[in-house]
Amino acid sequence: MFGNKHLHIDENDIISDWLVKALKSVTHGTIAIDTENQLVAHIDISKDKIAIDLLQPEFFRAPDDETGLFDKLQTSKEFSRKLTHNGLTLSILRKGKEALTLGNKAKPKLSKLITRTNNIQIDSIKEATELKRDFKAD
Repeated sequence: MFGNKHLHIDENDIISDWLVKALKSVTHGTIAIDTENQLVAHIDISKDKIAIDLLQPEFFRAPDDETGLFDKLQTSKEFSRKLTHNGLTLSILRKGKEALTLGNKAKPKLSKLITRTNNIQIDSIKEATELKRDFKAD
């Protein structure tokens, strides 16, 4: 639900349930997203794993996003819990380098201290930090 500049996914959220089920229904394939003949993202789907490579992460900026880091982390925890419950893994890459793993195959070590969940793995602190910078509006 969205309200007071906070986005949270509760257990009975119909939209997130629909999204996870839609992701689970795709068994394999590739999606390339380009604009003006430049590839901005590449999505590779294989069985229960979805890898999203943000080749030009700046393209996905949300300039009006006023949600704080805590709220984003909370939403990520809730969504990754739904992914795990459905046996799915979402891998987020930045320019070909692994940044985060959410869901079933996430195996956090030190990142568990930050995220306080078993469902989010920070693969690279450097790449995750760069993604945050890429998404931030100037």
